[in-house]
Amino acid sequence: MPVPVNKNLHILIMPSWYKSPETPVLGTFFEEQARALQKEGYTVGVIYPEYTPPGELFSSKNKERLDFYMDKGIPTFNIKTQAGIPKLRRLSYRQYSKAVNDVFDEYVKNFGKPDLIHAHSVFHAGIAGFQIAKLHKIPFIITEHLTAYLMGYINNKVDIEVAREIFEYADGSLIVSHNFRKDLEKQLDLPENTFKVIHNLVNELFFNSYLPKTYSGPEETFRFFTNSFLLPRKNIRLIIDAIKILLDKGLNVHLTIGGDGPMNETLREYVKFLGLESKIHFTGKLWRDEVKTEIDNSHAFVLASQYETFGVVLIESLACGRPVVCTDSGGPRDFVHKEQGVIVKEHEPEAMAKGMEHVIQNYSSYNQKELISYCRENFNEHKIASEMMEMYHNVLSKRVIYS
Repeated sequence: MPVPVNKNLHILIMPSWYKSPETPVLGTFFEEQARALQKEGYTVGVIYPEYTPPGELFSSKNKERLDFYMDKGIPTFNIKTQAGIPKLRRLSYRQYSKAVNDVFDEYVKNFGKPDLIHAHSVFHAGIAGFQIAKLHKIPFIITEHLTAYLMGYINNKVDIEVAREIFEYADGSLIVSHNFRKDLEKQLDLPENTFKVIHNLVNELFFNSYLPKTYSGPEETFRFFTNSFLLPRKNIRLIIDAIKILLDKGLNVHLTIGGDGPMNETLREYVKFLGLESKIHFTGKLWRDEVKTEIDNSHAFVLASQYETFGVVLIESLACGRPVVCTDSGGPRDFVHKEQGVIVKEHEPEAMAKGMEHVIQNYSSYNQKELISYCRENFNEHKIASEMMEMYHNVLSKRVIYS
């Protein structure tokens, strides 16, 4: 018979990266999706199976552990465990999944069996979620977020086979933008429309208050803001180079760089080398309310990623009424049009500088309240949660219980 479909479904979310005491702002959009479902009356739990490659647990800072805490009504488990044996990937993944299944059993004993498992990204929570769902005959949904397939970082034959197997097995395979859907289906040789697109949401925090921003002309400093993990693929140096071009042209501009990561010191040294310390400011890691404050203090947001599956930081800026400038990195094509800002086709400093200058010169043409309305209409919590709920109910209504 069909699985019963009720409003108060129990959803177990398994993210491949998530906040922890060491990384309190990691995976915020997974938590925000969980909160949105919670607001809709769903029972939600989280198991974050932190994947540690073979050998790394032997270092002093990578001890095996299991943490549990109740996070504002959401029971949350964080397991860090030995991944397995180097070079034997399938065996490693089975060992990893078994360890996560032990935590799942503990979760069920305390909070009940979930109606559905929703994993985020195959590597690596999706692998464990897939195995647990098969073992316990639970409907399974996977959302893919990783750029690594298209950047060449996921290229092992076994990993490609595992990803295909999971996407094809899942009751629902989701993805966050149309461009990413097409690229990933092509990359993995999957049938067209393997994935259904459900966009990321904007946290209500970014809609809570609106501070209009004016620009009076060349005498005023035009303030750009960017915020990301400082990784090579985020290409922050391109923005720095574009700022220098604009300054060399005599434009009065300033850049604030939010976030932390492995490129932090390199980028700071580069800014110092260019002599731009007074024009470029690093904030370090920012909490969500601090991101909102920095957006409010800026005129526009800028992003120079090599590839973006979506671009949550861009819709956060639009939600605050700020236009955006971004490279043509894939995901932003779904929602950045001329009314919202500029997509720069070439990943070059001169092209980025030209896009940034266009926004400066045409700043008054961007209707900030319309930017907010556009973002609220398309990416608010209730809309995206409703699309997720519809997917869950469709999956459950088709699933048959075998006794």
